[in-house]
Amino acid sequence: MANETAFVTLRDGRKLAYAEYGRRLGSPVFYFHGTPGGLLEGRFLDEAARLQDVRLIAVDRPGYGSSDFKKGRRLTDWPADVADLADALGIERFGVVGLSGGGPHAQACAAAMPERVTTAAIVSGAGSPEATLDGRGRIGRLFTRAVLALAPLLAWFAAMWTAFWAPRAREWMMPRSIDRTVTKRREVREAFVEEVRAALRPGGRAMTQDLVLFSRPWGFTPQAVGAVPVRLWHGDADRVVRVSIGRYFAREIPGCRATFVPGGGHLMIVDHAGEIMAAVRDAARG
Repeated sequence: MANETAFVTLRDGRKLAYAEYGRRLGSPVFYFHGTPGGLLEGRFLDEAARLQDVRLIAVDRPGYGSSDFKKGRRLTDWPADVADLADALGIERFGVVGLSGGGPHAQACAAAMPERVTTAAIVSGAGSPEATLDGRGRIGRLFTRAVLALAPLLAWFAAMWTAFWAPRAREWMMPRSIDRTVTKRREVREAFVEEVRAALRPGGRAMTQDLVLFSRPWGFTPQAVGAVPVRLWHGDADRVVRVSIGRYFAREIPGCRATFVPGGGHLMIVDHAGEIMAAVRDAARG
């Protein structure tokens, strides 16, 4: 099980919160949570990390949970935060795993730090504007462009609504449509509700920021992400992030090894934690 939440002070004076799972002396891997989400998400990977000899370090992104908010944050700012944390922990090379909204952050680290990142695993990863538009017809592209243009307003409403309900949420209120296979288990629903409560305790600013970042140019290309080995997992029944997003990145990231899970939903990481941890461990050992 995880240690207590710990903190590191970044170069600009902000506080970044993290918690460790798996094996203390295992292969180091940083875990980036979904949107919304937080470091408690690492609990779903704790047992798999121990069995696969992985030191899993789950991090609260700026503004979530116990990490300080960063005004004007860009997706390309995240690698510097991760580098500061890795330096503080004495870790030179490491893998990264990103679930959903953590996927773009894992890609950002791969693009910015190919000399330090051993592998990037993208699980049910959120899409870029290019990925979202890919394969759509003329009408679909027009509609999608309109939604992207309205992203700041839509993101604000979604985040404020979620943050309002988070403290009041109960496990039975978690929408089954997120992943019908996984969310039918009460213990999973309880854990995710607890996680979202903790993540949104400071409010919805970080969630709003995430959603807007994903809808704007990311600041790097899929080709740059391919500078390190990339593994991708996506369920073909994902109702939150369409499988076409995963197929776009599988095609555009050079050398990407993709696994599309038949019937898998958005939270398929819960049932596939073992193979994901094994993949990042093997890459780290190279």
